[in-house]
Amino acid sequence: MSDYKVQSIIVKKSNPKVHSRLDATRIAKHYGPIRTSRETSTSYRFRQVPPTEFVKGSFRTKKVGKVTMVLGRLK
Repeated sequence: MSDYKVQSIIVKKSNPKVHSRLDATRIAKHYGPIRTSRETSTSYRFRQVPPTEFVKGSFRTKKVGKVTMVLGRLK
């Protein structure tokens, strides 16, 4: 997966260290800069790179510690 780049970081609300969006933001920033974010009913999603910059169908997820990363191959 060396040619894959992180597209988004997903931080679950059930994470014991997450009490607010600010806590989730701090965790996500540990993995790189954040361009946008959104909240779902179960998690916070932090986008690093727009999905249009990736090869369609190349996305994969990988759990790293307490977060899930969405990875993809750049165009």
